[in-house]
Amino acid sequence: MSKKPKKSGKKSIKNAVVLPPEFQSVFNQALAHHQQGQLQQAVDGYSQVLSHEPNHPDSLHLVGLIFQSSGDLLQAQEYIQRAIKLNPKVAGYQYNHGVVLQGLEKHSEAVEAYRLAIRLKPDYAQAYENLGVALQDLDNIKAALPAYEQALKLNPKSQIALKNLGTLYFKIGKTPESLQHFDKALALNPADPELHMKRSGSLLRMGQWTEGWQEYRWRFSAPTFLENNPVRSFGLPHAEMNKIANQRVLISCEQGLGDEVMFASCANDFAEHAGQCTLECDPRLVQMFTRSFPSVSVVAKNSFDANTLDCRISAGDLPHYVRNKDADFRGAAYLCADTELRGAWRERLSALSQPLKIGFSWRGGAETRAVAARSIDLKYWKPLFKSLNANFVNLQYRTSPQELAELAEIAGDTLCHFDDLDAFNDIEALAALISELDLVISADNATVHLAGALGVPVWILLPEGPERRWVDGRDDSVWYNSARLFRSSATGSAGWSNVFKGVFGQCNDFEPKALSDLEFDDQGVVNRYSVSQCDSTGLPKLALLLNDTSDWYHWGCSGTSLAIHAALRERNYVVEGVPIARTCQLQGLPNSFEEFELDDAFLRFQSVNAQLCNQLAAADVVVINGEGSLHGQNATALGLLYLAYIAKSRFGKFVQLINHSCYPDDGLGNKESPLVNLYAQVYRQLDFIAIREGVSLRQMSALGLKCQQSFDCLPLFIDASGIEPNTLLAGGPVVLAGSVIWQQSMGAEIVDFVKTLHASGRRIQLLLGASAHMAADDISFAQWIQAQAPGCAELCYAATEAEWLSAIANASMLISGRFHHSIAAAFLGTPFVVCESNTPKIGGLLEMLQMPDAAVPQGDGLSERLMAMLAEREKVPSGFILKSEVRNSLLAAARNNFSQF
Repeated sequence: MSKKPKKSGKKSIKNAVVLPPEFQSVFNQALAHHQQGQLQQAVDGYSQVLSHEPNHPDSLHLVGLIFQSSGDLLQAQEYIQRAIKLNPKVAGYQYNHGVVLQGLEKHSEAVEAYRLAIRLKPDYAQAYENLGVALQDLDNIKAALPAYEQALKLNPKSQIALKNLGTLYFKIGKTPESLQHFDKALALNPADPELHMKRSGSLLRMGQWTEGWQEYRWRFSAPTFLENNPVRSFGLPHAEMNKIANQRVLISCEQGLGDEVMFASCANDFAEHAGQCTLECDPRLVQMFTRSFPSVSVVAKNSFDANTLDCRISAGDLPHYVRNKDADFRGAAYLCADTELRGAWRERLSALSQPLKIGFSWRGGAETRAVAARSIDLKYWKPLFKSLNANFVNLQYRTSPQELAELAEIAGDTLCHFDDLDAFNDIEALAALISELDLVISADNATVHLAGALGVPVWILLPEGPERRWVDGRDDSVWYNSARLFRSSATGSAGWSNVFKGVFGQCNDFEPKALSDLEFDDQGVVNRYSVSQCDSTGLPKLALLLNDTSDWYHWGCSGTSLAIHAALRERNYVVEGVPIARTCQLQGLPNSFEEFELDDAFLRFQSVNAQLCNQLAAADVVVINGEGSLHGQNATALGLLYLAYIAKSRFGKFVQLINHSCYPDDGLGNKESPLVNLYAQVYRQLDFIAIREGVSLRQMSALGLKCQQSFDCLPLFIDASGIEPNTLLAGGPVVLAGSVIWQQSMGAEIVDFVKTLHASGRRIQLLLGASAHMAADDISFAQWIQAQAPGCAELCYAATEAEWLSAIANASMLISGRFHHSIAAAFLGTPFVVCESNTPKIGGLLEMLQMPDAAVPQGDGLSERLMAMLAEREKVPSGFILKSEVRNSLLAAARNNFSQF
């Protein structure tokens, strides 16, 4: 996917109109406001200039930029065009006109605008970047490549050019070149999940399995992946291969049906290492997977019982453990279709006139670009239909009436279409039909995976630059022995014409082979609820956990929510988590407490959040994981406040707010503010509030609220993890964890510290990683350190909770600005220092830990102070380790979060 066009950072162009001194001063002040992000003041100033001189091009242009930044692209276009008409020879005007045109999806016009900018300014690197993006959006790869190459000549560190060149080289099948560009881009931005995902594609397509699967683990923090694969709440820690021998592991499904089928080929191999395995899958696959995998329990998506499980692994991570060299791919059939359905299809197919029965489909992919790349116009199939003594059986799901009419015209009597086959919903019937065919010829879609997994000969028609699963330079598949690959060597019509020439050339040599039926034991689907989870009515006791952070931001958040899941399950509740990624994007929220009480406001909210309201209605208890989410007046805080309020007032639920730090006005202490009043009025409705540190407790008590002192739940997770406390101390690396505060106020000092420490021969690790949605400031912090102190720090990417805890446990010291990282260090016996947060919660934490000296004082000389603190901690580490009696009391306080269950 091409990266969005970048707006010119240059806001001042030489005026074509000379302003009187007083208006030049107004313009200069407006420009200063603009550069400081004070956009309304900037607009007011520019408007004042334009009221005096309507033809002042700089003011017109800059007002256009402000409209563009606010999303009003039509107004932006109008103003910038007026500026261009007055002064057409300003490159920046033409460039930003191109940005606006791209936003309006007028890509051809944007191309012309960028080319005009380049003619006016031949060394305009940004214009070359955006020209490449516009051409890429027009699918003009031939022209986009040199545009990006020129951008790189002008700016060798252009991440847009590097990333998009890598993407285009991957698309046209030049995989080594794509890998080279992704490597260069990652050298500049080592923690970019999108780049790691793209790099994984190049590595896997080159058959470099171990490194490719390692990179693939970044996918749940890559925005383009998350668009089509939203995170779900599991409430289970990630599996560790060296610990699963006696554990009950959930293999959770992900992505599309074809991916589920392909990754399921790893299930039996993985299950050999685990105590028990439960394989989750699309409901359409349950019967076939149950039949095909007798050594595992099979459940439909979202119907697993977490109380019967110890940990989980995403299906896409299975190959990381069991497919690291070519020999690990067995390729043999592993799915078995229903015998009775096969017999019925065999009878129907035998009535057809031709000796060969060939299934076919021509469309694949879910995302728009994938559909365009993989789908094949029906006209290319015509020679095949007309030249073979075969009946062609339509396997394409969701065939439109127009497509059927076209097929009937070009295939004639050779076409076989079964009206009663629902190839999208009835996978059992589809698999049985495929099992009775002599051959399947198809575009890259779920059908080819079913055919390969069933052991049916399948010819897969691939576009130029296919997906990562099809290894370069091979006409066979490591995944399926029965598959043969036919590759396009060009884009567009020439590519598919060549593919079908290859197919046609092989048809005369094709000999159908008899396929032996595989026998599988039938296994029933696991019941979702255990008896102990049910109340006297026999119905499960359901706890709805709002603001579930088990797949969010960093592993500390994950461990905290996983501890809440585990504690609730121990109390015989079924836990249904609502991820923070969902609660932070609620629509239809009221804006004030007065609106909270209005019926109309509730009905509006309910209409756009029907599923969530149904979950609230079904719950026996509503538990809100407060963390630090409830502070200020942001969307996440307002959403949680309203959910808490309606859970109690509208649905009559027992509502608990636990694991909580709260600073309604971010610690300013203004009890009379409307915001503080809103928090207080909502909190008074709740049945139980547990506060995790003392500063918040005092603030809440001052508002007259009854709260329970607790502590963060992360220590409960650490205590159950089995991770050994720190034993290295002086011998381990110094670990840094990202903080936005560092970049804003302590940047140069931190860089100086990193360089000094590296020069002394010490190892420095930048620790990051998350189950999903990795923190943006972690990514930018790693990029920033790499740019300012290249080669001084190594990236430490933790792919599981245990890896994150181990990295902290093996450090000689942890330096961070993070609440949970500091807790982890304290409970793992690792000396740490911590910077200020954007709320007073860090001070509250250190108060609870009784470790006030762990705070990092800001200001000049920070680098020297950090070096001194490191030396002191390593010299007398016992003075900087959490006392055992404090540790025990805080574990007890963490359990106070659940005192009302």
